[in-house]
Amino acid sequence: MLTKEILGKLQLHGRTIFDEDKNALFFNWTCSGFTVVFSGSVLKARFTALGDKGPAFPGFPEPAPDYPFFGVIADGGELSLRTECREEDALFTLFEGEKGRHTLRVVKLSENARGKLGLLELETDGEILPAPKNEKPVIEVVGDSITCGFGNEAENGSFEFHTGEENGWMSYAALAARELDCEYSLVCESGIAASQAQRPLFPHYAMDDIYAFTDAPYDYRRGKEPARWDFSAHPSNIVVINLGTNDATPMRFSPDPFIIDGMEEYFQKKFRGLVEQIRLLNGKDTLIVCSLGSMDYFLYDRIVAAVEEYKADTGDEKIFAFKYLPINNMSEGLGAAGHPSMKTDIRMGKELAFRLRPYLQK
Repeated sequence: MLTKEILGKLQLHGRTIFDEDKNALFFNWTCSGFTVVFSGSVLKARFTALGDKGPAFPGFPEPAPDYPFFGVIADGGELSLRTECREEDALFTLFEGEKGRHTLRVVKLSENARGKLGLLELETDGEILPAPKNEKPVIEVVGDSITCGFGNEAENGSFEFHTGEENGWMSYAALAARELDCEYSLVCESGIAASQAQRPLFPHYAMDDIYAFTDAPYDYRRGKEPARWDFSAHPSNIVVINLGTNDATPMRFSPDPFIIDGMEEYFQKKFRGLVEQIRLLNGKDTLIVCSLGSMDYFLYDRIVAAVEEYKADTGDEKIFAFKYLPINNMSEGLGAAGHPSMKTDIRMGKELAFRLRPYLQK
């Protein structure tokens, strides 16, 4: 059983949510999880998993449910024990080795929309010790499939991929944060837009609908009102937005230039609204970075215009925009369905770290 005492000894990463009905700590967002410190030679964890079924595309069979993948980083080493959890109650050995003091970071590798994962219990032959509190700067990255690491380990350009080929630990956002020696939180979902389109193709929540909440997708699933995230208790030094790729999709289905122009103007207004929401929730000291790439740049000029208009109206100078270099098919290849490959993620991570480093050195 996951007691309050044990829960209080963990260092939590990202936006996690405790489900009192299941008595489980759910860490559903990409790269969310926990660090546990223990003295002993064995640590086991009991998890519970929920599958998510994605949409069926025309001409393709209905997909099977996706289940969450997670990994373990032991004593500051490399990612290990990459595995899938498909059961409502499953016991995994996270570590078995030399007796002593060990530190394990358990990380969700797959995205929120492709399976939920909760911690039910920790077992050791020794003792669970208090994990150190985070003292590093915190970077939050808000994005879509690109930020999730969608299919970054899939074969070159394959349309279909298995959730086990989605490695959030190696997404550009996580790589940049680790290069900068920062803690990080990813709030991202494949297909999500910054805001609802003026002429949406289908109804679905957008980032400006869910950003204020801890884990709205999980709360929606269990029929509860979304719980608000405590921004004051979890301050971010930097919030990076990488949204706009999916906002352009409805425009591609509207061949009338007059309609498209109006949709672009609508997006610019709504994107500014998202920026204002992020500023209000995070406070005046957080740096906001509005980025786009590396798949599509159709709305980048509108993002820049929204940022410049916001700065002119408010005098807020702790915000800027930039775009990543586009995917280089020749040297980087493609991940699943035209998404960034691992090579692209590595390069994007260096780009983001380069952009953020000056602000962390001040």
